Amino acid sequence: MSRNRFLLFALLGVILLLFAYIQKERARDAYMSQKEALLVFEKEAKELGGLKSKHKDKKLIQRTIKYLQKIKATSKDFIKSDSRVLEFDNLDKSVLNQLVKKIQNSTLEVRKLDIIRESASTAKLRMEIKK
Repeated sequence: MSRNRFLLFALLGVILLLFAYIQKERARDAYMSQKEALLVFEKEAKELGGLKSKHKDKKLIQRTIKYLQKIKATSKDFIKSDSRVLEFDNLDKSVLNQLVKKIQNSTLEVRKLDIIRESASTAKLRMEIKK
């Protein structure tokens, strides 16, 4: 009987060790996946923080508006309640393309962008930017 008990306790010990090993591996895998997710989250948070500071940079906004005005002088530039309105008249397709590309690649918060065809070869661009 004592030999049977010894084998039973040895078998029970092996089963407990196997169970503990499986639980440890599961916990390690869960930890590694959470660590990877945290690293991705941290990277995205840093990128969003950089974008947030970039969008709030008033000097960068003014520099972008000046660059737009270097491409083509504005016909109208005025401030409406909480936005700044810029109008460009008599734009040919290459100048219009330059303006639109610069607007798309900038950090300006555009509220409204209208492109109005004046004739077959010219257009008018009107945009409202948040102040």
